[in-house]
Amino acid sequence: MIAEFELTVSYTQVVVYVSGITPPDFEWTDEHVAQGFAWMPTIVSFGVPDHDGKCLMRVETASRIEIDPDALWAIRVPFDVPSVPLTIGSIFDGQDVKIPEGRYSLIFEALPGHLDDGRNYAFVLRLKFFKDSNPDFEILKQGTELKTDKVLRRGL
Repeated sequence: MIAEFELTVSYTQVVVYVSGITPPDFEWTDEHVAQGFAWMPTIVSFGVPDHDGKCLMRVETASRIEIDPDALWAIRVPFDVPSVPLTIGSIFDGQDVKIPEGRYSLIFEALPGHLDDGRNYAFVLRLKFFKDSNPDFEILKQGTELKTDKVLRRGL
């Protein structure tokens, strides 16, 4: 695991972006909401339903593309990581996280927030960076939170 931290999700979204840039205000369309993400080459925003309490964010690398069987929903997007850290978190609360430089499939999973060690969160949110020379967009698991099992819109 690269990082783990508590997170208060603002504006029902989690963002991943290259540190040092000012993230744009995403204008989410109905398609973005249905698929659960809005994407640009240096920033991605994943939707998280409105909820009470904090979430636990886990950031890790992966050796293959797979999703946890307990995932409520899961999404894959391309993401090129530069030599500078990424900022990961919510709109007003981001943590700088160093990911090895490279081209990745970035996998976002939302899991139930009840952990075996007794900790309780609204959700456990997992970001997995899988080195991938040909990353793509994909709804890996629709669950009940996404309104589609297909990517409707790749960019803004």
